[in-house]
Amino acid sequence: MKRQMTLSTDRKSASEGDYIEIRWACDACPDSLYLAIDSERTQYSIAVSDSGTTRIPVPKSNGKMTVKLIGVISGKKVTESVEVRVKTAKQSKPKVPQAKWYVFRANMKYWWLSQKKWQKALWIVLLALWLGLLFSSIGNRQEPKVSSDQFQTAYIFS
Repeated sequence: MKRQMTLSTDRKSASEGDYIEIRWACDACPDSLYLAIDSERTQYSIAVSDSGTTRIPVPKSNGKMTVKLIGVISGKKVTESVEVRVKTAKQSKPKVPQAKWYVFRANMKYWWLSQKKWQKALWIVLLALWLGLLFSSIGNRQEPKVSSDQFQTAYIFS
């Protein structure tokens, strides 16, 4: 019997998060044709045309992923499948402080853009007042003066 459907991938093993290319073709005119991905943790299917290619990310898996081409041709279910060995991706520690800074900065930018003109003006005036008070408190430091008629007593605790 002549093979009616073909299915292939560009490689037989990949790491989690990598992309694999899937190619398929169906010689007979199918009533319906689906591409099913099963990685033991994730299952999904998409309707596809009679022939084509697509790139998909390799999902997290317990070691293997099965790609199936399922077609209904003249009322009969026909299936082709390919297995891809999945390697676990190495976990790297995320740079949390840097990520937190970018999130904070993005939130502040969004907050500032959402303010009305009068609110922005008010925030600028309040910031200027705060900075003025800060600099005036730093600049006018007076040293305590002790006159001759005053005396200081030191207590020593033991």
